[in-house]
Amino acid sequence: MERSELSRRRVCIAAAALLASPAGAGEFTLTSGLDTSSGKYGASQATEIWYVPLTGKYETGASTFKLAVPYVRINAAIGGNLIGVDAQGRPLYDGTGARTSQEGIGDVVASYSHSLFEKPVRGLLLDLAAKAKLATADANKGLGSGKNDYTVLADLYYLAGTWTPFASVSYRFTGDPAGSNLKDVWGGTLGLGYKQSSEHSLGLMWDSRQASTSSGIASNEATAYWVHKYAGGMKLQAYAVKGFSDGSSDWGLGLMFSKTFN
Repeated sequence: MERSELSRRRVCIAAAALLASPAGAGEFTLTSGLDTSSGKYGASQATEIWYVPLTGKYETGASTFKLAVPYVRINAAIGGNLIGVDAQGRPLYDGTGARTSQEGIGDVVASYSHSLFEKPVRGLLLDLAAKAKLATADANKGLGSGKNDYTVLADLYYLAGTWTPFASVSYRFTGDPAGSNLKDVWGGTLGLGYKQSSEHSLGLMWDSRQASTSSGIASNEATAYWVHKYAGGMKLQAYAVKGFSDGSSDWGLGLMFSKTFN
């Protein structure tokens, strides 16, 4: 699975490009909700994941700092042969182990992004970002790989009135647990957002990512999202995901709520 974190982040950045106002002296946003997914990822049994993050984001000028502390519940055949890791560095197994449910604090994710343009240049915005996944999850429970991952990203948007095409590219330096041979991987996104009004936006995106093992299968999946902005700095985001390869989840759903404090 290469989906959860990538899709959540793309929904957030696409909605920000359409609905959000530029940050002033400093804005702090808290976000939480539920992301759930299920898929076999080429294994014999499905892996089911429930992911509940608490994310703090601080925006000032062109800079954005973010820290996410998640609670994770996994139902899977944990303990078989490792076939890869998902977008958050959680191990995926081949389904030969005993099926069990495990839960606990997941890997903490810290990130920094910088907008290169203070204002759109011929309609274009470009953000550069770096992200560190810290191995705080219990690897013995299968909630994490036990290794840190580091990712660099670039996000490009074209503001064309009510429509916003966007694209991104990422490269992840994957931590390699003992007994495995995980690879660093490229990923990319193409999407299109539509601003229905000052409160509503929706869109579609396609995510693709290389397999994290030489015998693995690349991830290819589509996400449809809807965002509603309320008064008082509150925002609701909902999305649905459909996988189109054995390296992707079969399906995924997410609902996130945010509150911004000026």
